[in-house]
Amino acid sequence: AYQARERRNDDMYHATGFLNDEALLAVSAYYASLAPVLRSSADDTAGVEIAEQEGAGDPFADIRGAMKKCVKCHGDDGNASGSGMPNLTAQDPEYFLSSMQAYADGGRSHKLMRKLVADLDEQSLSGMAVFYAVQEPRRKDKAVEGDAQKGAALAEPCATCHGDDGNAGGADMPTLAGQDARYFAKAMKAYQVGARQHEKMFEAVEKLSEAEIADLAAFYAAQQPVRRNVRTPLTTSEWIVRCERCHGIDGNSADPRFPMLAGQDETYLAQALQAYAGNKRSSTAMHAMADPLSATDIARLARHFATQTPKSVVYMQLPCEEPKE
Repeated sequence: AYQARERRNDDMYHATGFLNDEALLAVSAYYASLAPVLRSSADDTAGVEIAEQEGAGDPFADIRGAMKKCVKCHGDDGNASGSGMPNLTAQDPEYFLSSMQAYADGGRSHKLMRKLVADLDEQSLSGMAVFYAVQEPRRKDKAVEGDAQKGAALAEPCATCHGDDGNAGGADMPTLAGQDARYFAKAMKAYQVGARQHEKMFEAVEKLSEAEIADLAAFYAAQQPVRRNVRTPLTTSEWIVRCERCHGIDGNSADPRFPMLAGQDETYLAQALQAYAGNKRSSTAMHAMADPLSATDIARLARHFATQTPKSVVYMQLPCEEPKE
């Protein structure tokens, strides 16, 4: 792979470029014959313990701190209890991110939200988008001003984008089912006056009266929101199990097609995963595995396998007779 430049590393390319197949086999046999040694570490924490510490059982541990300011208005799980506050659940991550971008660039006029979003990096926002998408949505049991029956008739033209019952199918479309009625009405009025910039929404709500908006709000608030089909991220322990399917228990591979991870240098393992995630190492399977990993996932996995005890493996080619006819 280094010779073919499928792995881009100039030092390794120069070190292996002149070797023929026979020489490569001899070098491989030499290193395979050496007894593996576990690297010493300032913190020789057992790998199993690493998988369980530092929030490793929580796939959203990285963003808990960033979400603290969201909890006050939107609740621990994104189901807001306060009147006038939107639920963040039941939305696709794509829509959540586009909404946050709209606050950041002024497409939605809201000073507090603009400030809050400005303090968050892309990775935090992406993690939050998934977190809210995988929570179980709830509608609010609060009295509303409008007439839900009249709202049902008014909502018919909205179904194309938002679904018959307000549960949108498109990733870029918001679910309106179960949304807070006061928030819904406030959002529609913002589209009317241009505080929210969206041409199609302006055309949709431009001629609606205040009473009609209240009726629409009542209709959607009464609908049951449905959780989006978004997969919950894996915990560190779950990622370790997936790695072990190919690389063996504790990273001691018993298959010559897959490298040993146990006892490898922690920095090297982390860099290798980053290279696969960034497509700098050529492997479709490893890119698919590494691409969803967060920086913390990579650090934990590298630390886990670096602290496992490596074991020698000997491959023997047994003589086999040709089947007799």
